[in-house]
Amino acid sequence: MKLFKVLVLFFINYFIGVLSTEETSVKCGACMLVVREFEKAIKAIDPKKMTTVGSFRVDPKGNQKGLVEIPFARSEAHLQDVLEDVCEKTKKYTQTIHPVTGKKTYIHEEIIVEYKRIPGMSNKLHSACIDFVDDNDSEIIKFMQKEEVEDPLRDLCHEKLGICTSVDVSPFPDPTPSDDYDGNTKESDNLENDEL
Repeated sequence: MKLFKVLVLFFINYFIGVLSTEETSVKCGACMLVVREFEKAIKAIDPKKMTTVGSFRVDPKGNQKGLVEIPFARSEAHLQDVLEDVCEKTKKYTQTIHPVTGKKTYIHEEIIVEYKRIPGMSNKLHSACIDFVDDNDSEIIKFMQKEEVEDPLRDLCHEKLGICTSVDVSPFPDPTPSDDYDGNTKESDNLENDEL
């Protein structure tokens, strides 16, 4: 009888765990939104555009020392501007089911043309975004100043902050077929038409 109770408790805990992971948390969705919007804003800036940072103090001889030219896209000034209105972008985000993981997740509406939308989550996402930015503003700026990060969603939201699971930050598949595929022919059709 005790074994039966233990098994029942085990299965209840298992199913609660499974059900709780069917949806990306709204806090994770906010983190992913912030990273995606920062990356989009950085890519929109001309890489040749530079800004001067450092000390603007003049020494007794009239020279300024410590001034450095850096790319504007990842400058603190630009990133602060992006941070100020990043949460307004939640209006363009919706919840959808990830085609690979099967989890409900948040994504920009222009990306999910071919995926099923789940309406009605933008208010929760907006509130979560504001809370996320308020709690992590300095970490976000410091992280986004890094030049080359291979997978920023995974690095910030999963590994650094621990807000998302590794499944949550799985990339969406490319909705467009490859150039080699025309959608009409199968490889077996080509083999049948080959002459020996």
